[in-house]
Parts: sequence; C-alpha cells; structure tokens
Amino acid sequence: MATILLVDGDSVERRIMRMTLDIDGHRAAEAGTGGEALEIIAKYPVDLMFLGTGLGDVDAYEVMTRTSALPGRENTPMVAILDGDDEKGPVDSFMAGAIDLLIRPFGAHDLREVVLRATSAGEVDRRRVLVGLQLEAFETAQRLQEQARSAPQI
Repeated sequence: MATILLVDGDSVERRIMRMTLDIDGHRAAEAGTGGEALEIIAKYPVDLMFLGTGLGDVDAYEVMTRTSALPGRENTPMVAILDGDDEKGPVDSFMAGAIDLLIRPFGAHDLREVVLRATSAGEVDRRRVLVGLQLEAFETAQRLQEQARSAPQI
C-alpha cells in the first residue's frame, strides 16, 4: 500500500481523508501548512501527496514547485485539491507539477479513484504525458495571443 501525505488547512477534511486511506490499508501522514509539508517531504519519501489550496504560509503551488526541486523527490506524484468554482486552479496546479485533481466537494469514492490512478505506474506516466501536452498547448495559445496583441493594426 502507499505512503500518502495529506496537506490541507482544514483539519476535518484531512482527518476524513486519513480515515478513508487508513481503512484501505495506506499509511497517511498529515500537515496543516505548506511549511510542515516541506519539512516532512524533505525528511521522508512519500508515494503520493495531496495538497489543498489556502494553506496560509506557503501555498500549494509553491509546495509542489519546491518538492519537485528537492533531490530524490522530483517525481513525487502530487494531487491538487481544488474548490469546484476555481477556474484558474487546474492550470496553475498542472504547471506547478500536479498529476491529477480532486475537486471539492468529494467523497471517499473520488479519493479512492485518484489514489488508484496516481499509484498506478502506467497511468501516472500517461497522465504526465497528457499534462505536458496540455501545458504546451496552453503556452502556445498564450504566445499566440501576445503576438496578436502586439501585431500592428491594419
């Protein structure tokens, strides 16, 4: 089973996630802030990390970026936990290194599906390729929009 780090400012949400993961036989650790998460991830390898937004001290995107820069932690699978109305979050999450998203409100079934996808090697590789392609398309669209704005008007 997987070792999973749950990073979320909402202690109730963390506890419910942890209970679900414990029932399924996973080992789960909790962090209530981005700083705590960075301390844990620097000392202990994990198979998967869930990060909620609104951590207070260090935001989830910064935690993902810093985790990816740590020696030996470059390939840590990270899942962003986002609110359903967060329009910018998915792009920011994937750009920071997330391999998947968990959208609030979610239930135990949703959590289990994401864990299965994120801990299945072939699925992780395929998702990383797809995320890379999506980011390339997004960056290309941004470049084209900038070029169109700066082009002389006829």
